[in-house]
Amino acid sequence: MGFGRDLRNSHEGLMKLQDWELKLLETVKRFMTLRVKSDKEYASLLLNISQQVDKHDNSSQIHYVSNVSKSWTHMVQQTEQLSKIMKCHAEELNSGPLHRLTMMIKDKQQVKKSYQSLHQQIESDMYKVSLNIVLRLLMNEGNEEIFYLM
Repeated sequence: MGFGRDLRNSHEGLMKLQDWELKLLETVKRFMTLRVKSDKEYASLLLNISQQVDKHDNSSQIHYVSNVSKSWTHMVQQTEQLSKIMKCHAEELNSGPLHRLTMMIKDKQQVKKSYQSLHQQIESDMYKVSLNIVLRLLMNEGNEEIFYLM
């Protein structure tokens, strides 16, 4: 009974939902891209720091071993290790989830395009059928008037 009225604005609602989802996915993609970029830069800076410290330590002639020097060496090694981990995670994020997200966005755009095309075709067919029905009704009413005139 109210089925047709309930569906009148469904196309617009579905289009808004698809647009909203695509915007959200694009926002997530931008965030992930920035995250990958910043993680790679951070990893590079950490590696640069640890390399500079290594150069400085190797150039100095002091070879006194103490708890402080051991702690310092350990901290430099951990910084270098963190740099490698950050770089690896950034590359994994880029090649895994970010790549899949990009593919999902392309798929959603294609689905939206297909939906719009099908909806347009259905609307066109509906218009043709409705026009055909109206024309037939008019022709039948016209024939009845001609019949009564005779």
